[in-house]
Amino acid sequence: MRKVVLTGLTGTNPLHFLASVGLLRIAARVHDRARLAFLDDGSYRPFVEGIDESLAGLVARDATEQAGPQPWRLQYGKVEKRGEKFVEDLKPPPETFRSFLDSALSRWVETGDSEGAAYAAAYGTSTAVDNKGNTKPTAFHFTAANQQFLGAIEAIRASIDEDWCRAALFEANALRPGGNVRWDPGADRNYALMADDPNTEGTSVNAPLEWLAFRALPLLPCVPIKARVFTTAVSGRGDSAAFSWPLWRAPASLRTVASLLRLPAEADARRGLFAAVRASIRRTSQGFGNFGPGSVSA
Repeated sequence: MRKVVLTGLTGTNPLHFLASVGLLRIAARVHDRARLAFLDDGSYRPFVEGIDESLAGLVARDATEQAGPQPWRLQYGKVEKRGEKFVEDLKPPPETFRSFLDSALSRWVETGDSEGAAYAAAYGTSTAVDNKGNTKPTAFHFTAANQQFLGAIEAIRASIDEDWCRAALFEANALRPGGNVRWDPGADRNYALMADDPNTEGTSVNAPLEWLAFRALPLLPCVPIKARVFTTAVSGRGDSAAFSWPLWRAPASLRTVASLLRLPAEADARRGLFAAVRASIRRTSQGFGNFGPGSVSA
């Protein structure tokens, strides 16, 4: 079976890990034998098997096909002083999110298409709210102020081409100017040390990897416990919050990877895991989030 090492990625970077899982998820839709694993040689590079086509072409095609109305799109109106505007974020009023969730569940029951329900479960829950009374989103929601999470994702999706996908997967640095959703630890910039607004100036993005990471979100659903929301693979709250994930050496299917992400991220030779990685989740007083660098334990 053909083995392809993603030489532009490392499993110890949270963005890269999520992108690897996202690549497996979109590949598994058309390649039954698609598998993902990581090199146990100190590089922690991901590799895939069972995908008999250009990976760059696969990613670019997926981004193109996701244009227009899609089950994952959540749009809602927000009334402001200047009138109503449409918002593409993950913090709608609870009744709006419940309607989105109900619609996604109905589509699943009626047509068998679970994509909308999978994304709805990844975005939040129908019970937990933030201190403004809006839906409390997934712990992977790092945008704030005027930046809207799904609006940023759409801009990222629309910017992707096959050449950029090839560079992102196989070259060390494929950054271009543009907005990002702050999943790369390298995007962490302390506002107090900046002369420019981080929403509009000087940002860069590896769009193919951020798009693939977004495609991985359905494997990391949110769970309501009483009035709180918990995100799969995320532990702690506030300054102690962190995202943890395992690395495995034996090529694993999408279903196996989904189960691994739901178990404690600990190196365990019995399960074929050779390392565990932990990245802190940092949040600023402005509400922005960022991953810290991944820390490896064997």
